[in-house]
Amino acid sequence: MEDKSIDKIAVFDTLFTTNSIQMLKVLITYLTPPMQKSFAVYIKFMELQYTLSFFQTHPNAALCGLPHEDTMETTKLCDELLPLCETPQRDKINQFKSMFQTFESMQGMMEMIQMMKDLFPEGADNADGGMDILSGLAGMSGMPDFSGIDLSQIMEMMNNK
Repeated sequence: MEDKSIDKIAVFDTLFTTNSIQMLKVLITYLTPPMQKSFAVYIKFMELQYTLSFFQTHPNAALCGLPHEDTMETTKLCDELLPLCETPQRDKINQFKSMFQTFESMQGMMEMIQMMKDLFPEGADNADGGMDILSGLAGMSGMPDFSGIDLSQIMEMMNNK
C-alpha cells in the first residue's frame, strides 16, 4: 500500500478514536477468538459513539488533521485506491482510469484542433477539395480518418461536457 494512502487512513482513524479505544485494540489480541469477535464489534461501536458525540459537540468542526486535496485528479485518486482493492475492483478502477485518460487525451486533441482551426480557418473546410485538419491529424498520428465528421458538432459536444 502506498505511504500516502496509509497516512490518510491513519489520520482519519486517529481523529475518531480515543486512547481508551486504542488500548482495547491492543487488548483484543490477548483474548480467545470467540471473545475477539464480540470485542471487535464493541470497539467499532465505541468508535461510532465517539464520532457521533464529536460531531454533536462540534457541529461546525473541520477535520483539521485530514489533508485536503485542492483538485480532484481522477488518475491520482485511482492510483491511491488501487492498493486497497481486490482484483475485481482493481480491474474496474484500472478500466475507469484508462477511460478517463483517453477522455483527457481526446480533450487535449480537441483543443489542439480548435487552435489549428483558429490559425488556419481555410484548412477546417473540405469544400475546396483540400485535406482538412482531422484527416491530416489522422494521417500523422495513425488515428482513424474522421474526415466525415462535422468539427463544429464535436466542439459543441466538448463544450457541453
